[in-house]
This record gives sequence, structure tokens and C-alpha cells, in this order.
Amino acid sequence: MDWDFDAVHVVRGEKAQNKALWPNLDADSSPDALVTKLQGMIEPWRNLYIATNKPFYNYFDKLRSHYKVHLLDDYKYLWGNTSEWYKETTILNGGHPVDFDGYMRVEVDIEVLYRAKTRVETFYNLTTNCKDIHSLNSLLHLHLFVRFI
Repeated sequence: MDWDFDAVHVVRGEKAQNKALWPNLDADSSPDALVTKLQGMIEPWRNLYIATNKPFYNYFDKLRSHYKVHLLDDYKYLWGNTSEWYKETTILNGGHPVDFDGYMRVEVDIEVLYRAKTRVETFYNLTTNCKDIHSLNSLLHLHLFVRFI
């Protein structure tokens, strides 16, 4: 994938299962809904990076008929035990390897998402559950703040 790409952030997991709090999320982020929504926002056959917490990547197979789909695991060689990242972080960590865990995955996904030409976000573009992006940003900052306390 080159630097001319679009990205979609698809949050599902526990939130999609919580119908009381997020009643439309499951339907709004279904494979068919994603295709329909993205076709109105992103040109066909563009490079499309999907930042997601969805563990089963085949969930996005329908998008492959319209876009050149890229997911974080497509680039795992960049943090594998033979990568420059692995070597440098091991040195910085006193000779102990740094796990590329869930937190690191989210950090990389967000960084790639922010560099996209067009960004499509779950709670701003995809679902009708929440349109107040300022409240979401406040919650995100609070979450990050609490995480580091």
C-alpha cells in the first residue's frame, strides 16, 4: 500500500453486542452496510485500510470486490522478531522484547487512520447511534488519561 489511501475505522466487538447502548451499530457496520456506505464516499479500487477491533478479517471480504483492502496483520513483518522495530524497542527496553499487544495494535491503527486521504469513522460516518464527535473526542481523551494514571 502506498501513501495514497483511504481508511475506515470499524468498531464492533462488545459495542455491537450491546443493543441497549448501541442499537444501530451492528446493522450500520455489517458487511453489506459498509459496502453501501463506502461506495458513496470512496472511489472504487482505491487502497482501503481497515482499522478494526474485529478479530475475524474475513468479515470484510465483501469490500474486497470494490477496494484493495489492507489490514494491520498484512504488515506484521514490520514488528516481527526480525524487524527493525523489534530490535530497536528491545534495546530501548533493556534487552527485553516489547510485545506488540492490543494497545500497540490500536496505536498503529489510529496512526494509519489519521494519515488517510479520506477517513470514515464508525461513530461519525457509519452509525446513527452518535453524531456528536466532540463528546466522543472528550471520552477518548478521558480514556487515554485514565489509562496512564
